[in-house]
Amino acid sequence: MQFGPVLPAVSTAPRLDFASAAVYIAFFAIIAYATYRRPAAGVLALIFCDPFAFYRSIGFTTLTLSKVALIAIVIGFLLRKMLLPAVLLMRPAKSLLLATTLVTAAVALSMWHASAVAPAARETLKWLEYAAIFAVCAAAYYNDPDETLVRWGVLITTALVSALAIPELFTGASSGIIVARTEVPRIAGPLEGPNQLAAYLGLMLPVILAYTLKQGRRWPEIFTIAAGIVATLLSFSRGGIVSLLLALFLVAILCTQSKLAKSIFAAAAIVLLIASAAAWRLVAGGIGLVTASAHHHIEIRGGLGTRRDLWAAAVSLWRAHPLWGIGAGNYELEVGKLLRAPIKTHANSFYLQSLVEGGLPLLGATVFLIYNSIAAFWGRARTPLTIAALAGSTALALHFILDLLVFYPKVGMQWMILLGIASADLARSKDHAAS
Repeated sequence: MQFGPVLPAVSTAPRLDFASAAVYIAFFAIIAYATYRRPAAGVLALIFCDPFAFYRSIGFTTLTLSKVALIAIVIGFLLRKMLLPAVLLMRPAKSLLLATTLVTAAVALSMWHASAVAPAARETLKWLEYAAIFAVCAAAYYNDPDETLVRWGVLITTALVSALAIPELFTGASSGIIVARTEVPRIAGPLEGPNQLAAYLGLMLPVILAYTLKQGRRWPEIFTIAAGIVATLLSFSRGGIVSLLLALFLVAILCTQSKLAKSIFAAAAIVLLIASAAAWRLVAGGIGLVTASAHHHIEIRGGLGTRRDLWAAAVSLWRAHPLWGIGAGNYELEVGKLLRAPIKTHANSFYLQSLVEGGLPLLGATVFLIYNSIAAFWGRARTPLTIAALAGSTALALHFILDLLVFYPKVGMQWMILLGIASADLARSKDHAAS
């Protein structure tokens, strides 16, 4: 079989010009008006434009359709006089917003001791954007809980992402893997990379499966789930594949009524976790070997290095700055100097990245956010959205060990969108039960 080539990645976005500015302005006007009429339309816009960012650089930052949509939704809210949405003062939205705010504050705190302030400021703005997306999605869905709109939005967007990603096996992708002495492209589609594609599908496919199991099977959904699983496998993201399987197992456990089926799915999930833990132990042992050896050879793959080297460097940098870390966004600036190699990348672990860049405050805030993203729905997941949020967040907690996924807005925003609408769905369920 003839596979596509491994192509160099495009690292810079085109500059903003008149044509792209016109696209942004038209998009802004449409979304602002649509949100004013139907708040759920704003959620639909964010779901759709998240993977299709339409990057354009302007000054020191970039514009995307998601950023434009976020501002447009806020304007739509103001036109509707939704100044302080009630759902943000209710659990679980209140606790999740607090957790996201604490991460933002910890990232901002790291600016005061960062060698390079600009990357820390960039990460702070990114987390402010995440908090805002969570808030607007929770508010919009609480005021306009249109399940049909969200369900079809997730289905169509996921199908498009998979349809754009799978052909890269033959047309080429920006990263590859050696399989049986043959270089095979690792597909990514419209996402930033294969690990990010796997994480994105790990959030979207549980939503589709939960709706399918809860509200009936449809051929479009079955085909989309199958295509999404194939795309995840072709990403060759080990953490992403394991995390997706775990998420789908959890959805099946929470949706099925049969005790036998629950037991089978639970056993499969436990076996999956045990196998993953065994693999993690082997990798963790590798870290100890690296830090103990002064003459270890640094292996560079595509200019990014290996997790073993990156994790060892993260531990070494954190030991030099154990309390406050080295500053958000600064790891990629320091890792090459420490390893004496042309490497500029992140630590390939959300937990290690938080520890090395923000020290104990950022690690604590990160763990608190991940805990709340699971605990908010634990024991209370009854609807497709809450089940998917619980399954997706649990899977992400595992995947975060191997990849810094929220560094990439397309994954971080989709997580916040799912948490926002699921928390609003749970709040509405409580209101309905109380009445």
